[in-house]
Amino acid sequence: MDMKKLATGLTGLSFLIIAIGLILTIRIATGSEASISPSLYLVYVCMILAGGAAIIFGLVQLLTNLKRNMSLLIGIIGFLVLAFICYSIASDDVSNYAEDITAGASQVSGAGLMLMYVLVVGAVALAVIGEVVRIFK
Repeated sequence: MDMKKLATGLTGLSFLIIAIGLILTIRIATGSEASISPSLYLVYVCMILAGGAAIIFGLVQLLTNLKRNMSLLIGIIGFLVLAFICYSIASDDVSNYAEDITAGASQVSGAGLMLMYVLVVGAVALAVIGEVVRIFK
């Protein structure tokens, strides 16, 4: 597919979503109770369409320029590997105080927290190392 046609199509889609958003905003701002609920459903549909378009456009850009985006692809793979490791070592223990939490939800929550801790520590370490390197340059 020609990239110019894809970019034009996505630009047209974004303008259509903006126009629909403005119309829905005006309908909601008028305050008529009958128009609020259908307008919110249309907003949800527009959000899904916009998110889908952004994901598809990003994937097309990633796959059409693999050599230029190799570092991004390596970063994504590294993140997925780190997430899998955190999920593998996360505990699925459920405390007695939380009756509505399942073992799977507990493991996903623990993995998310571990992944956040690792990424925050890594970001702080890289910031400190970057500043130290900059001092000695």
